[in-house]
Amino acid sequence: MIPFMARRFLQPFSYGIFLVALISFPACFHNASDGPSRFDASIKTADDVSQLKELETQLTVTPEKAALHPDYQIINNIAVPYIPEYRMGPGDVLEIVYHLKYEKTSDDYRLEVQDRISINLPYYPQYSSSVLVRSDGKITAPLIGDLNAESKTPMELAAELNREYKKYLLQPSVTVALEEFNVKIAELKKAITTAARGQSKIAPVSPDGRISFPLIGGMQVQGFTVAQVEKMINESYAKQVRNLNITLILLEIHYPKLYVLGEVERPGAYDIASVPNVLNALTLSGGFKKSGELEEIAIFRNEGLERPISFKVDIKTALKTGVALTNIKLKPGDIIYVPKTRIDERNDTIERIFTKGIWAVVPFSTSLGASYNWGRSSTQ
Repeated sequence: MIPFMARRFLQPFSYGIFLVALISFPACFHNASDGPSRFDASIKTADDVSQLKELETQLTVTPEKAALHPDYQIINNIAVPYIPEYRMGPGDVLEIVYHLKYEKTSDDYRLEVQDRISINLPYYPQYSSSVLVRSDGKITAPLIGDLNAESKTPMELAAELNREYKKYLLQPSVTVALEEFNVKIAELKKAITTAARGQSKIAPVSPDGRISFPLIGGMQVQGFTVAQVEKMINESYAKQVRNLNITLILLEIHYPKLYVLGEVERPGAYDIASVPNVLNALTLSGGFKKSGELEEIAIFRNEGLERPISFKVDIKTALKTGVALTNIKLKPGDIIYVPKTRIDERNDTIERIFTKGIWAVVPFSTSLGASYNWGRSSTQ
């Protein structure tokens, strides 16, 4: 029977055999099968190049084909890929350019809130006054009291004042003159005019998807196109200010993010516009490490779904066989995770157990030397 001390010193040999077995037989743990090749051509000769060009010609999208293809549209008799309009989101920055029109119009001016007018009674000057159109759209005239003025022309208001004053005076001959008008436009100009940009306003989309505008307040813009928001703003201003038109300029686009994690050189967040597919995401993240398992890349998705989903992509087989798995489109919020190969995971386990565990307490070289010396002393 081997003495107890001999068994203790021989134990490192058994650990070493176990380690060699793990490294020597990786195929026992993982055996990936290659799928069938789906390459459309194999280029070896000049004839092969000609055949490839012929294939490209056959597959070229013509206007006739585009009419039947939902991913294409025809513009000026040219087939171009269909690209949906960009819809705004938090972090985008807009410039609102205000165009105030001063050209002559055939329409009479109509009174607005905050306009100031003078009411003149030439034969009864004691009743003449200067009044302001209040926020309720009314004015207060001497002798007759409150009267609605908002949205009336000066002549229409003068005619109504004459009818009211005739109840008390003979031949009042009332006239109405504008003292201060277009007050809202003046206020708007103060709010939007800057020395650097003129009559415009820089407006970032807030995290809740809204933008605040002078006079009309906040408005939800997330999810709308630029043209839709421009129309909404002009309609809102038309209720407040006449002779005004705005133009929207999209200055900055803050695309939503996706995330590349795991065995890549530069894990982190990337703009979705820069990485429309899986292969682009791996390229922008610096490529995968040697320890990356390319046959089981995991993608986690939750955007717009009732519940999160996850799926795997075999990039290695796709690149090797020509299968277009690398063109899988990514969505905002996607998480792409490149796991470690199984042998690397085993190596990490071995390192934790042996290098940082048992062997840190009983070094392999010391144990081996002790066993060897013990063997020699026992045979002498």
